Amino acid sequence: MFRPDHIDHRTRSQRTYKEALKIAMSDRDLLPDHLLTTQSQLPDMSPTVRAVYDSYYWAAHSLKALAWLKAIIVFNLLLIGFDAFLEPSLLVPSLIIRGGIVTAILLAMWILWRRERNHSVQGASLIVVAASIMIEAGALGLLGGEALFERYLTGGLFTVATAILFFPIAFSWTIAAVGLATFLYVVMLAIGPVTDPVIAVFTGCFYCSAMVTFASTRKAALRSHWKSFKSKVRELRDQETLENLNSELRLAADLDPLTGVRNRRAAQEETNRICENGTQYVAFLMLDIDDFKTLNDKYGHAIGDDCIRQVARSIADNLRSRDIVSRYGGEEFLVVLTGANRECAFSAAERIRKSIEQLHIGEPGNFIDRRVAVSIGVALRHGDEAPEKTIGRADDALYTAKRTGKNRTVIAPAPEGGTIPSPRQAEPHRRDVA
Repeated sequence: MFRPDHIDHRTRSQRTYKEALKIAMSDRDLLPDHLLTTQSQLPDMSPTVRAVYDSYYWAAHSLKALAWLKAIIVFNLLLIGFDAFLEPSLLVPSLIIRGGIVTAILLAMWILWRRERNHSVQGASLIVVAASIMIEAGALGLLGGEALFERYLTGGLFTVATAILFFPIAFSWTIAAVGLATFLYVVMLAIGPVTDPVIAVFTGCFYCSAMVTFASTRKAALRSHWKSFKSKVRELRDQETLENLNSELRLAADLDPLTGVRNRRAAQEETNRICENGTQYVAFLMLDIDDFKTLNDKYGHAIGDDCIRQVARSIADNLRSRDIVSRYGGEEFLVVLTGANRECAFSAAERIRKSIEQLHIGEPGNFIDRRVAVSIGVALRHGDEAPEKTIGRADDALYTAKRTGKNRTVIAPAPEGGTIPSPRQAEPHRRDVA
């Protein structure tokens, strides 16, 4: 299903494992939640689900088949010397059969298992392994004579039995391998030299029953792996849901419920982060709605809330996406501008102030007869000045604007020892303000 680049098998299998789980976790149409909690069986799944699971299963267990094949290749080569020790005449046949033909077949299967293949190809690989091992055992046993024939056959059966445990393939292929190994064992017993047919049959039955037991174990393991896969997907989905919920909770905790802009705590955290990162040219704007208490007492809290919401929206609409706006108090707002010098900060403040003057508070057709205005204090952070001190200077400038007529912008003087260039300040138009 997946075709990773030419990389080592462990990395490839880990990548395939993660990709399969990611697909299963994210695609709820492919694998609905109810299938993860019911006694659903793998054979009942759609071909697409089977393909995803096969990728996951190969990635999780292919190392076992590779390890078995590698061990059998080494063991098979070592048996060449053992054959020659038991029967010197077996040296050449063993070199040809064990060292050449069967080792080449096993090596080909090892190469095959290094990449994910179609499940039929993987299943057929066990058939090839079982046939190769049984034919190898029978051929060398026949050449070795009556004394070695039964030993080699039972050794072949035992080797195939261990393969059943290590090859992660479908149960139907496992049964086919058991049947083939048993069939070849019976055929070779029938045509080969056997000292005691009864003992040979009983020995064969013993190893065949062992293979059947191993096959049953494999079937139970397959069911367990399918349940484990569903459990892992369900766990990942639960984690994703929890992470999304936590993100929503964090967002809700950072926002003011009335206006939807940041609250004071979130603004302070973001401001501290900006200053700690060494951002240059940071300006703070403190805004306060003029005579808000009078408006609130005269027209009621609903109008007061609408006023605060519209002011917050107007401030946000006149800022860049990287700037920060927050509700700092009841009718007070804090704006943080990054990359803004004195002229930029003053220009932004005036743009916000004039935009707020154009607001209409109330329902369409029933607006209140007073306009809204704000006073603004501006302070630029100087050097490594603490954000709280810069905000304090902006707050002082705000109250200066209040005392000198309201509906105006005042820039705070530089802190002691600092100098900030001054732009030309236009006198704001006086209006009838709330």
